[in-house]
Amino acid sequence: MTICVTTSFRPSSSQESQAKELAESLGAIYKERRKESLKRLMGDSAGILVVYKDKLVFQDDKGEELTFHPDTAMLRLKAAHDPLRELVGTPQKTVLDTTMGLASDSIVIAAAGHDVTAVESELIPYTLVSMGLKNYSSSNEDLTVAMRSIKTVHSDNLAYLKSQPDQAFDVIYCDPMFRHSIKEAHNLSGLASLANLTPMSSELLAEMKRVAREKIIIKAHFKDDVFEKYGFKRLVRPNQKFHYGVIKLFGKFSK
Repeated sequence: MTICVTTSFRPSSSQESQAKELAESLGAIYKERRKESLKRLMGDSAGILVVYKDKLVFQDDKGEELTFHPDTAMLRLKAAHDPLRELVGTPQKTVLDTTMGLASDSIVIAAAGHDVTAVESELIPYTLVSMGLKNYSSSNEDLTVAMRSIKTVHSDNLAYLKSQPDQAFDVIYCDPMFRHSIKEAHNLSGLASLANLTPMSSELLAEMKRVAREKIIIKAHFKDDVFEKYGFKRLVRPNQKFHYGVIKLFGKFSK
């Protein structure tokens, strides 16, 4: 994907420096904003990454925008119960989120006190979200602590799993609905052109079983056959479009 990088109008010197550094790291083209519209600057590129004073925004050639904002996670942190948080359980665990996306699930898990590593294969979402987790300013101290604690990795999830030793993480989490059901979730619409559409596979699950010590958790659309196809115990959520599934690895518990 050929993209370019620019700034907002009347950028500060730090914005310009950040834009140039991003362009170099992404192998993209840096373009001075001047008074040009984003559409004109984009030209034949597939998208443009804009450095604002307090955020990064990616806009594709169809006008769809993507930026980092932990709004969904904020709401979930205020809830008395969260199904994913309850599935991960206690005490503190090491958790691998193999489909980071906008990191809402990673934030919720981290806020519960767990040590979270989040993997994202696609460079633009990875860049936006990893920088957002480091820099987003919130008045909610618990949210800020959770965001800053997450370790992010730019890698294909299967390749990353293959690089890990046996039982490297207590829990592995996968959200294939991020790959297949973006249209179901309005807040993910900006990811449509950026998503990795690789589905769950027997090879991926085998690596998850090798690397996980306690359990594997999956989230998918209620119509998805991934639960039954791969042996997950489906946890039905009445009137919800997405269900969770669990594979418990009883024989591998060491405590």
